[in-house]
Amino acid sequence: MSDELTGPLGTAMREVTFPDRSRGIILVRAGTPQAEAEAEAMAARMWAEMPEG
Repeated sequence: MSDELTGPLGTAMREVTFPDRSRGIILVRAGTPQAEAEAEAMAARMWAEMPEG
């Protein structure tokens, strides 16, 4: 059995640290590389695209 966190069909969860040092979970397509650096880069891109509130 895999120890990977799973989400809705076709997705997987990755624990990440956002640029403000907060921690969170992002959903990625299943099969996305599990390397921490890749997930952190995805989180940084998501952070940059968030509307300012």
